[in-house]
Amino acid sequence: MPLKHGGKGDLHLGSRVVEFLIPQRRPFLMVDAVDAFHPEDPPRIETHRCISANEAVFEGHFPGMPLWPGALTLEGLAQSAGILMVLTRLCRRTEERGYPAEQSLEALRNLDRGFRMHPGYRPDGVAELLALLEEDAGEMGVGAHVDLKFLAPVLPGSRLDYAVHLTDTVGNRVRFSVEAFVDDVPVASGSITGAVVPRPVLPRPTPPGPA
Repeated sequence: MPLKHGGKGDLHLGSRVVEFLIPQRRPFLMVDAVDAFHPEDPPRIETHRCISANEAVFEGHFPGMPLWPGALTLEGLAQSAGILMVLTRLCRRTEERGYPAEQSLEALRNLDRGFRMHPGYRPDGVAELLALLEEDAGEMGVGAHVDLKFLAPVLPGSRLDYAVHLTDTVGNRVRFSVEAFVDDVPVASGSITGAVVPRPVLPRPTPPGPA
């Protein structure tokens, strides 16, 4: 079930900040934005992807009857799960240093303001945030098992909403309950199990300069 916006779980981040949280890049970045995040048990997140009629995939899937591939809905859910893991760890490390988790979430909001060229952006807090994110640089999540049902087609012009809950952690294995919606109608539902593995060295994007 999607989170209720307007409360403690609010976190709105655009695609440029998403690129600091997961390694995927265009054209395979399947999350446009984070809409809500709740760090407490169970940790959960909402994200979305806007499906344009101009997506190249519709040229072949299918000519004359464009349908968004279910494999890409799955990928969006998996990327959302990766973002959830990074945000959950970021909150935990912030609290281990004696600060409230909200401090790091506000730093992410500040970074997002910078990419939006908002006058409230403050570059002085970015370095500390990037240092915390860098602690995740040695690991990444990969899919281990998927149990997903596709319930309805996704058409061009849709906004595809993702809701992901972390349900279990055992060793390096993590399990998520996942759902995808279009106009509040479920289009996919199930679970994803992932494994946390060593990550190759990948370049991180550059934060914006002073406003």
